[in-house]
Amino acid sequence: MANTAWYINPDTHDLDFDENGILKTIEENETAAQNIRLTLEAGKGDFDLVPSHGTDYAQILGQPMDAGAADEVIREAIFQEDRLVSIDEISIKESDRRGLEISFSGTLNDGEGIHMEVTSR
Repeated sequence: MANTAWYINPDTHDLDFDENGILKTIEENETAAQNIRLTLEAGKGDFDLVPSHGTDYAQILGQPMDAGAADEVIREAIFQEDRLVSIDEISIKESDRRGLEISFSGTLNDGEGIHMEVTSR
């Protein structure tokens, strides 16, 4: 059975429709990538139905950057996606006092690689 999810437009953060007015969906590894992106774009506690979902930016934003703490917080968020088995490379840079530029490469449980760049908040 395929792992299918609704496609969330990364620019509008809303559901998206095809040219026929049908909700767009994604499958398999695209869902893992979307899940990770949405987790990194959300603060922990922003989603009332699942308070543990998201990234605990309160620990790392609004204060001098602590690379070790930032790495730990971002890794914890990324690993909320259970199909991710390893993070091979990670880069976290402050974009300003209110956001981070996150880039990572990893491996999914089917052996496929994943690479993503996300700017938080």
